[in-house]
Amino acid sequence: MPKVFKGGVLWVVMLVLPACGFHTRGTLALPAEMQKVYLAGIAPNDPFAQDFSQLLTQAGGSLTQDPKQANSTLRIFSIAQPRRAITLSQAGRATEYDLFFRIVMQVSDAKGEAVLPQQEIEIKRDYYNDQRLIIAQGEEEALIRAEMRREAAQAVLRRLIYALKNADRAAR
Repeated sequence: MPKVFKGGVLWVVMLVLPACGFHTRGTLALPAEMQKVYLAGIAPNDPFAQDFSQLLTQAGGSLTQDPKQANSTLRIFSIAQPRRAITLSQAGRATEYDLFFRIVMQVSDAKGEAVLPQQEIEIKRDYYNDQRLIIAQGEEEALIRAEMRREAAQAVLRRLIYALKNADRAAR
């Protein structure tokens, strides 16, 4: 195939994809008036706070240490990561678990009025505990939990953006 033809196909694909509604995933953007968020209820070095801060930065926002400078406040009431055994081996050891990541949160605007009432987000995963690979079990569970925490941070950010955009529209 000639080089010119390959380049032409690439240009056609690049022009057609946006026209059909294709967008890259993972791009959330905060409007300028919502870019400073105060995170209350958990320590700044908490793994969830770090994941949320990274996602917020990618969306064009930042966490502030001073609630007076913030456009909104994300209050975390609780974070829980329980594990429940769902199947047992013949020896009586758990071979499969349900892992949960639960976060209870609320979003308020700069005036302190709730724009998103207190609600719970729950992420659930099944985890097979292979009794032959004892050393790898803890590491695998830690990776699954980190993935669940990042997914919860993304869900919180999406709800924050939605709540703030709707509150901004209602104020107009």
